[in-house]
Amino acid sequence: MSIANNKATREPALTLRQITKIYPGVVALDHVDLTVYAQEVLGLVGENGAGKSTLMKIMIGLVHPDQGTIASATGEPIALTNPATAIRYGIGMVFQEGSLVPNLSIMENLFLCHEAIFQKFGVLSKRAMREEALRVLNQVKIQADVDTPVDELSAAMRQMVEIARLLWLSQLYHQKNPILILDEPTTVLNDRERDTLFAILQDIKQRASVVLISHRLQEIVENSDRIVVMKDGKNVTEMSAANASISEIEQLMVGHAFSADRYLEEEQSAPVPEDILTVQNLSKKGAFEPLSFTVKKGEIVSLVGLVGSGKEDVCKCINGLIKADTGRISLEGQPLPGGSPGYAVKAGIGHVPIDRREEGLAAAMSVSDNVNLLVLKQLKHAGLISPSQEKRNALHWIEECRIKTPSVNTLCANLSGGNQQKTVMAKWLSSQVRLLVLDHPTRGVDVGAKEEIYKLIRQLAKNGIGMVIMCDTLEEDIGLSNRMLIMKDGRLVKEIACPPNQKPTPGAIIEYIV
Repeated sequence: MSIANNKATREPALTLRQITKIYPGVVALDHVDLTVYAQEVLGLVGENGAGKSTLMKIMIGLVHPDQGTIASATGEPIALTNPATAIRYGIGMVFQEGSLVPNLSIMENLFLCHEAIFQKFGVLSKRAMREEALRVLNQVKIQADVDTPVDELSAAMRQMVEIARLLWLSQLYHQKNPILILDEPTTVLNDRERDTLFAILQDIKQRASVVLISHRLQEIVENSDRIVVMKDGKNVTEMSAANASISEIEQLMVGHAFSADRYLEEEQSAPVPEDILTVQNLSKKGAFEPLSFTVKKGEIVSLVGLVGSGKEDVCKCINGLIKADTGRISLEGQPLPGGSPGYAVKAGIGHVPIDRREEGLAAAMSVSDNVNLLVLKQLKHAGLISPSQEKRNALHWIEECRIKTPSVNTLCANLSGGNQQKTVMAKWLSSQVRLLVLDHPTRGVDVGAKEEIYKLIRQLAKNGIGMVIMCDTLEEDIGLSNRMLIMKDGRLVKEIACPPNQKPTPGAIIEYIV
């Protein structure tokens, strides 16, 4: 579908002109123009900090622009003063974190704050609510018990309930072409759930507009009609998804072309011939059978397998998050007691978790506080923590890890996803970690931040730090690792070497995974 055809045959659903938003010292949006057309999937891409989030928050009334105008489908200027107003215009957003009330049922969440619609003579009709809930869910092809509490649903199902709620609200306010904004909707979904989501979105597109925000550019290209690229608070370009290439989008986002060697294979160092981690006959009932492997100093070992293969639980055992039933884990020959995260940290094992905001960072604390969190004892002088040493240590690791932050005192909650991830890594490096477990280290970060994280991982290996890694894609596993350990149904089924310039193909790996 070309842009020309799209504009000729479809009417604007929402038009933003010259939108500008300035925060102290930062121009978040610089005279941005954006049109969302009826019945389209619009892919919105850009590095973290490009302005995507601010623009979407303006569209749903969470943030007010300093300049610019917003017009509805009729061309009428509208003021989106708050999210409730945006909903009345049919504009809603499904956030990464979700917005459903966990202890309420599907039905209660669907109609939250609108229960009065189902009252007759002051009595709430649960039967009418249930019938309407089933109808609403059917619109997004969901079959579920509407009395099920939301906290018992999968991430994919919770997401679909949010979409169903937004569609129902648009019908409630008689909006013929609602606009659904989806922020990184596939981050926590498996491949099957991902495919289901995009199939449903193609169906929804017949009666709504979808704005899709994702760092997974392949998904954007495959599932969008039109793509808008943002950089430094401006629209760089828009293009038809049918004519778009991932390499072109990446270059527009970061301002330079990526090397063909995106995983820096030429910088892959040979590990020191000395084991830093030894796993012997480790097992966990219901998770994985007895397995053994080693990791050498400066070696990157990738655990590869489908969700449920057991790789996640192996990593949790190494981190001390769960206790194995049998076997032993040793760090440089010293056995570690299982099931003790604190002891693992003291021994020199670091963990970069999949959910950095909830598990890896103290988001309400500063960059300096997070970087120094594990070394406060070393920063004491005469029994008191030295502010000058705190700042000096933080600045050192901010530079080493290339963390982009206005100040050491900036709250981590205000950093981009990539810089939050680098802050987590800086925290562990500051503590002189010897082994690092990386759980999907580039999940939810943009292509520019990925490039920097790859460089950092390569540097850590050169410094002799051993790493156990689980990646978002098979290509990333292959590109980064010295060795791959393939797991299937709780068993370690294959070990594959990944030397530079002799990397295995994804096809050669898949036959062992499935």
